[in-house]
Amino acid sequence: MSKKTHTHSFSQQDIKIMEKNPYVSFVSETTIRFTEEFKEIAYAGKQTGTPLPEIFRIHGIDPAILGSSRVEGFSYTLNRRNRKEDPDQKRSNTSYQRSPKTGEESLIQRIEQLEHELAYTRQEVEFLKKIQEAGMEEQKVWESKRLRK
Repeated sequence: MSKKTHTHSFSQQDIKIMEKNPYVSFVSETTIRFTEEFKEIAYAGKQTGTPLPEIFRIHGIDPAILGSSRVEGFSYTLNRRNRKEDPDQKRSNTSYQRSPKTGEESLIQRIEQLEHELAYTRQEVEFLKKIQEAGMEEQKVWESKRLRK
């Protein structure tokens, strides 16, 4: 079973335009495939910070014809493909990585985390108590109605 992920099909005119592009290896009404060369070019461009729609434009592919869902899907596929090829690469964007902490900083951070968990657990306990009380009240009401019959 295939899952439709794109909102529009390509027109015959769009197909003719894209078939002429050297970076397109296959195109049909619903599918487009790019050459390995273009995939490498696009990934390298993304790594330097060039937006993917701009990469498409530079290489003669109109991102408006593709549609945003295909552009996003291509970006996702590029990232997934390159993670598989480089198993040591944990994240493609190193700006999300934390800087190494000293022993004292990590200890303070751990204490703050545990304090947060304790406060959350206390809230959970209070919530469960209220649910239990409500259940007991409901049971008393039900029993009193049953005894009246």
